[in-house]
Amino acid sequence: MLRSGLQKIMIAMSIFFLSTAYGDTTFVNRNDVQDYIQYMVKKYHFNKQALIDLFSQVKIRPQVIRHINKPLEKEPWRLYQMLFVNEWRISHGVEFWKKYEIPLQQAEKKFGVPASIIVATIGIETRYGERTGDYRVIDSLSNLAFSNSPRAPFFRKELTEFLLLTHEQKLDPLKIMGSYAGAIGQPQFMPSSYRYYAVNFSGSGKTDLMHNEVDVIGSIANYYRLHGWVTNAPIAVQAVMKGDKYTYLTQFDKGNQSYTFADLSKYGILPKIPVQDETPRVKLIQLDSRYSTEYWLGFRNFDVIKRYNQSDLYAMAVYQLSYYIKTLKARLGAVKE
Repeated sequence: MLRSGLQKIMIAMSIFFLSTAYGDTTFVNRNDVQDYIQYMVKKYHFNKQALIDLFSQVKIRPQVIRHINKPLEKEPWRLYQMLFVNEWRISHGVEFWKKYEIPLQQAEKKFGVPASIIVATIGIETRYGERTGDYRVIDSLSNLAFSNSPRAPFFRKELTEFLLLTHEQKLDPLKIMGSYAGAIGQPQFMPSSYRYYAVNFSGSGKTDLMHNEVDVIGSIANYYRLHGWVTNAPIAVQAVMKGDKYTYLTQFDKGNQSYTFADLSKYGILPKIPVQDETPRVKLIQLDSRYSTEYWLGFRNFDVIKRYNQSDLYAMAVYQLSYYIKTLKARLGAVKE
């Protein structure tokens, strides 16, 4: 009897292990998932049984939904800056730059994007390749694509791009790891960005954003260029507020209005340092710093960085980190000389 009872327990534990390890079969049986499988079969000629087998192994990840509803970009700037623009990322950014000096020079020359911006982007996204994600991409995208989130259609599109990507590159969709949002590799490209903007900059014959830093460098530069990066143009400059008329403007500014320098000067808003080209329109950026509100003026290239992540905090972190990395690298070079 005792042995029989132990056997039953072991069998039950095995069933539980298999269900948690290989997925939740209730997921693949959902009507919306079945409809999606039919769509992929009809439009892209995927094998139906292969997709059923794949989605049968999707794991339910409630934490993915929690993360997507509370991103770091909703935190105040003072916390975001502390996390991403810090001594570790600056010093390791210089080390990364030195290690990949030649491909960074080549990317800057070919795509017109500063090496410092490329390095800073990798630093903020994955700590220079150190943290590329602990979630299976198929789990993240599937959980989000078939959720009640208002962004579910976006993630369903990315799920399609992911399946196409793995098919094209002959990758196992169950083995690709990424972020809770389904971003892949050292640059944290969403599957659509991987398919459309990643380049085989190393010349190896296969574009690899997981392990090949040269491909990562070229792909980030290509992404920024194709989204409108203007070579040698400003990114952002801190603003100085004169008087108190600026408060009439800032209280109504929602971050999507653009101004000329003449417009801003009427409200006592001026660039802290001279800007060579005073003709473009800029956006007013308000950041909650430790003791007060910081005001910055964002140029076209600032908006290009935001194509990577729509948050002003993200774009400002990339810009500031790039500045400190470039400054430290130059300082260390001057000391050696």
